[in-house]
Amino acid sequence: MTDFKQERVSELKQEYAKGAISRRDFIRMLTALGVSVSAVGMFSDSALAGEQDKASEPRENYTIVFDPTKCTGCLSCAVACADKFMQEIAPEQAKDSINLEFSRIRPMRFQFVDFVNICQYCELIKWAEGTSQHPCQAVCPTGAIRTVEQGEGKEGYTGMGYMTVDREKCLGIQNCGRCLEVCEEQFGSGISFDPIEGKAQVCTRCGGDPECVKACPEEGALKFMPTLVNGRYYANQPEEAAELLYKKMYNKNRGL
Repeated sequence: MTDFKQERVSELKQEYAKGAISRRDFIRMLTALGVSVSAVGMFSDSALAGEQDKASEPRENYTIVFDPTKCTGCLSCAVACADKFMQEIAPEQAKDSINLEFSRIRPMRFQFVDFVNICQYCELIKWAEGTSQHPCQAVCPTGAIRTVEQGEGKEGYTGMGYMTVDREKCLGIQNCGRCLEVCEEQFGSGISFDPIEGKAQVCTRCGGDPECVKACPEEGALKFMPTLVNGRYYANQPEEAAELLYKKMYNKNRGL
């Protein structure tokens, strides 16, 4: 980062801390400077952040929650995710562009509402289904989808008990796709595939410090919260979820 950029970023941090500019304006100005959120340690500094944004260390047993009343569908979360993982998977292509197909979080636009689709880490019931694995793990024929325990993995990318895909073992969408089938049919589809090799992608929660949450310009629209367990989790299909959100927000059916 050049001296000019460092000086300007410092000024922006001070303005944000004083409340002179909003979170959205802060991120927008960083983007205009060509500086990423992670590069400036944004929102990891408790002096600049709300409680949900403090990220002094990765956290386990958390989940990503979005607030549909605050989400604007701006795609900042998807851009941040795609940028991070594209540089990891396809660094040469990442030098000149960002391909949103590398993102593991997918904001989806419906009439009057936006729905953020992301892996919800649903699990099977051992006594009923013979395993407590995630459905995508249970059907993977090569064991490519695995859980990376705390102390393992790559910091900022995997670990802390969150899932990842072993790209060496994954057969890809052209030869398999069983994870997508079970996820899409039963749990809303948090599985995607990279556009170069067609390997499966699942949200790793960035090893307990998700990039998308830090990049969201609307405070409270995306939160990294402790997982609440109350019975079996069921993820609606995005279209169904959008309908439910519309009913909840406007107290009426869309009638389409």
